[in-house]
Amino acid sequence: MKEKIKTFLSLCVLIVAAPYIVTLLFQGNAKDADSKKTELLTQEDLPLTVEMDGQELEVEEYLAGIVAQQIPLSDQPEAIKAQAVIARTELLRAVKRKEKMPESMSREEMLTLWGQDGFEKNYQVLEEALEATEGEVLTYEGELIQAAFHAVSAGKTRRAKDALGSELPYLESVESDMDIPSHDFLRVIFLEKKEFAEKLNQACPEAGLTEDTVMKQVSAADRDASGYVLTIQVGDKTITGDEFRSCLNLNSSCCYIKEVEGKVRIVTKGLGHGLGLSQYGANALAEEGSSYSEILQYYYKNVEITKESNDA
Repeated sequence: MKEKIKTFLSLCVLIVAAPYIVTLLFQGNAKDADSKKTELLTQEDLPLTVEMDGQELEVEEYLAGIVAQQIPLSDQPEAIKAQAVIARTELLRAVKRKEKMPESMSREEMLTLWGQDGFEKNYQVLEEALEATEGEVLTYEGELIQAAFHAVSAGKTRRAKDALGSELPYLESVESDMDIPSHDFLRVIFLEKKEFAEKLNQACPEAGLTEDTVMKQVSAADRDASGYVLTIQVGDKTITGDEFRSCLNLNSSCCYIKEVEGKVRIVTKGLGHGLGLSQYGANALAEEGSSYSEILQYYYKNVEITKESNDA
């Protein structure tokens, strides 16, 4: 009888204690996971200083110069803050990968560009954006993202798979019809057939294009879902849409070619490669009341805005 009572009491203790034991086990796993994630994000912290033209600059000053080059400082404050997070992500990613750092402007260059009054006004805008986003970077599953951006989309942004040939889950196509009012959304140029053929022959000497045959020999072979040309046929050669854009100095590879009244008409949509954040769209969202974090999470899918430490 006593043995039965002992067994019964032991079972009761086990039943009562079980939830606590399970909870401790799961908490331990969660702490381990969090610890690994923290280690991953801070194993190489953002440096305190960066070298520029042989001089050591504080990293935030270097970042100010990056942002100043990347976005008009007349844009909405929340759009500029979004760009500041992008710039910091780009810089830290370059440092960690030992790649070339994003270009920056020195204070002297800003002063020359803006003059004294303009410098004081613009630098205050930069400082406010950097202070509001201090240490913040964009990550996906604990890794710094490739924070691509462009000036104006063609109405929707592009997938990384289409633009880069590799899958990046956070760079998916999103609607950006806020870009349509931009004066850079649509551009129409006309070229003489001879000039068109000559420019393409420079890029593809083996194409052998002539003024008489060029319109039959050049055609977009493949487009992505956002309308950007992936490949274009130039004579017997196939080149990428970005190569075609480059040799004709077009606004984007979202382009359409047609003969009109004996000339080559090229219509382009958007300005830039169309991947990631659209700066015009970001500014429009800011005007509508979106915060910089909302803007970033709209254009980059399932990302986190992570606070990086700034220890040497």
